[in-house]
Amino acid sequence: MLRGRFVTYLTLSALAIGQPILDLYGNNLTIFSAAKFNRLSVLLFAVVIVFLPASIAALIERFSRLFGTVVSNSVHLVLVGVFATMFFGAVLNTLNVSNDFVVYPLALVLALLLCRLYDVSSGLRQWLSLLSVVSIASVGLFVVQAQPILLPSTAKLADITVEHPDIPVLEIILDELPLYSLLGVDGNINTERFPGFAALQKSSTWYRNNASVSNFTHQAVPGILASKTPRKNDAPFLQTHPQNIFTLLGKSLEVDGIEPVTSMCPTSVCTQTAELKTSFNFDRFKKFFHDVFVVYGQRVLPSRTARHLPATNHGWGGFDAVASRFVGQLKQGPLGQLDSLTTAVDRLVQAPGPSVQVVHVLMPHAPWYLTPDERITQMPVDKSTDNPPNNDATRDNYQRYLNQMVATDATILRAINTLKEKGVWDKMLLVVTADHGISFVPGQAQRQSTLEDMDLVNDIYRVATFIKYPDQQEAIVSDCATSNLDLLPTIADVLGVKADWKFSGSSLKSSCPARSGRPIESATGQFGSLDTGFDDLLARVQYYSDVVTNVGAARRIAAVGATSDLIGLPSPKPMGPSVVARWVLNHPEEFTVSKPERGSFAPVTVQGGVLLNEPLPEGSEGILVVDGVAAGVVGEFGNGSVYFGFLAVIDYSLLTAGKHKVEMLVYNGETGAITSAGVPSPNGAVTSE
Repeated sequence: MLRGRFVTYLTLSALAIGQPILDLYGNNLTIFSAAKFNRLSVLLFAVVIVFLPASIAALIERFSRLFGTVVSNSVHLVLVGVFATMFFGAVLNTLNVSNDFVVYPLALVLALLLCRLYDVSSGLRQWLSLLSVVSIASVGLFVVQAQPILLPSTAKLADITVEHPDIPVLEIILDELPLYSLLGVDGNINTERFPGFAALQKSSTWYRNNASVSNFTHQAVPGILASKTPRKNDAPFLQTHPQNIFTLLGKSLEVDGIEPVTSMCPTSVCTQTAELKTSFNFDRFKKFFHDVFVVYGQRVLPSRTARHLPATNHGWGGFDAVASRFVGQLKQGPLGQLDSLTTAVDRLVQAPGPSVQVVHVLMPHAPWYLTPDERITQMPVDKSTDNPPNNDATRDNYQRYLNQMVATDATILRAINTLKEKGVWDKMLLVVTADHGISFVPGQAQRQSTLEDMDLVNDIYRVATFIKYPDQQEAIVSDCATSNLDLLPTIADVLGVKADWKFSGSSLKSSCPARSGRPIESATGQFGSLDTGFDDLLARVQYYSDVVTNVGAARRIAAVGATSDLIGLPSPKPMGPSVVARWVLNHPEEFTVSKPERGSFAPVTVQGGVLLNEPLPEGSEGILVVDGVAAGVVGEFGNGSVYFGFLAVIDYSLLTAGKHKVEMLVYNGETGAITSAGVPSPNGAVTSE
């Protein structure tokens, strides 16, 4: 009897859990690449997903038999009901029924009906037993989808001659870095805010008309590393891209790479990652399953419940750590990514001879919780890669992004200084680019475009790109119609590589490619061409300057809205009665700041709530004041509500060690009057102290 019931559990768990998860992961193999799963880990994942839930159910029922047949039968029906409820919940979610108050009752009613029919109908029980083939089919289909991982690669290291093997090479691929974010309204790099990129530009060629080839990492990075125009279903694995920078140079030169998302380097070449790819790591496997539970919940649970889970659409894993407020866990995110650049530089300068180092740095990619001085701030949980529909919330996101961008720039500057101090800078070839950009337009997707909306195309596909050629001393600005597909041919040309490979791009070493348009692709499979020049980007630079000023140093990122000119100055004297009944900070204790150092916490992103006496006119704002200095702007005041939550980004430089006094002023968008809301009060009363 138990064997037959196990088959029932296997059928229901496969329908409710196994098939949805395997289908999702089979269509998103990049997740396994980012997790650095080998063949054994991937196969074990599929087996566990399909068979573990049914096995647990069978063990529970077996234990229940100790208490008699009646209890055992009751437990069996309950377990059938649990799986059935999960299955019907998943079906309703697939049908876009996402209201919690509809999904849960309806799924439960359907599950109870199934249980009743199952209890009285031997035909249904037999039918469910026959459907157990679904579990085998799910695993089989997954195995077919996972061929780029499961099948051994046929890639071979190229037999080439290298005319200039004495040239050290460093290729840095940043993530989610649009060109507009670096520029002032004059079209030049904001040297005060981004001294690292400014230093890079002073002795390199800035290809300011360069285009990314795709809007998603799993296609864009292989496009760079293999100079290959991506196809819709390309996976970022060596089997899919056997001809790439690692296989081209790996036999003739010392080559190493850091690939947090892709897996294109043979283990025989990138020895630093060989262990990750060839060994089974139980701790990594366990953490991966933590993420699987989160992903499954986001996929099948109704919207209100799923809102309480960590976001899954801003990265390739570590969702629990992202949602955590523990600084120790957060350090493993963006700080670890910045450190990967430092690691690549150290490898280059410490190598016994010239080497080729490739590093993909997942910065300044979301989630955005680094401050300009590389401290950790509070991170609102983003549930979507679409921008919020209102201007203020989207502006908050852009401010947080810019703060993390400044922290990335600081790492670039440290890398340049190290390369110069170690005597490598002059003779080396340095390539710096990004896989794609990002857009901050209210209500629009951050990285998805129809390729017909040129504003979004310019935001997403125009990326910052610099090449410092060996012995280059002067800054060159190039308006060549270049593409990230050109980077590998350029590296090969500078090294004097003789090979019969065919690239999708062209070398930039000696001249501009004879083209006007560059191929671009959306990850959804839409192809297009970017035909306009750099001047077309200037309108976007002006657009974003109106959102967050692109003049001044990093502390000016907090200066937004109608009261932007007040930020950084002593707070103005308020006049008139308060318009605020009460206001609160979510975590006032965070304003007792520890010693500012890399990785410590600083409340640069501030959240709280406000209760007004009456609605304020459009354009009204709050001004957060820290120790008597206007520190940041709360934009939610003019939304027509009397009670609202708020998020604001404040000037990080004011958060020195010690306890800080926080107050709020209110600017009336109609009269221009500024009144005081006092300090936050946990008991809801407005106080002045």
